[in-house]
Amino acid sequence: MAVREMRVRRGVDEDTVRFFVWSVWSFFQSSTKQEPEVGTPYLFETFEHDDYTGIIAMLGARKGTVHFTMSREMVDAILQRQGAAQSDRIEDDEQLEERRKDYMRVMTKIVASNVRNYLCEPFLVSVPVVATVKGEKLRRPKASHGIIFPVNWAGYRSHLVLSLGGDLVENGGGK
Repeated sequence: MAVREMRVRRGVDEDTVRFFVWSVWSFFQSSTKQEPEVGTPYLFETFEHDDYTGIIAMLGARKGTVHFTMSREMVDAILQRQGAAQSDRIEDDEQLEERRKDYMRVMTKIVASNVRNYLCEPFLVSVPVVATVKGEKLRRPKASHGIIFPVNWAGYRSHLVLSLGGDLVENGGGK
């Protein structure tokens, strides 16, 4: 009979952090053809949102939220880069606002889905929600670990904000 060693760690491990960083970097690289710079992550208790924030909740072995927040100017620069071929299309303010929100939904969902696939854990990812709450404070839930990753792209700054909790259970080698 094989005996498996089980280790339990609290919060977010280094490999998961690296994967979130890779996921954001990969998304920018593939959608804009320009590499972002992901800065040194830091812990937070509260954080102020930028103009647009994509939010995804995760439930399962790890509970928490993933936020990706950026300024209107950054979203517009990305949309302009992506839509250079569609520059003939004239949009009114309402259509442009919906494109901004769609972009934030897609980005947040892709990042969270990549991480879910990486973790191979049975948990659910919510439908992405986009908030336009510049200046509002995000407070980290007490039972979670809050990490902010500054992301710089084309002279603009955005933030990937992770607030994840739950124990990480790992299978060790069998004996």
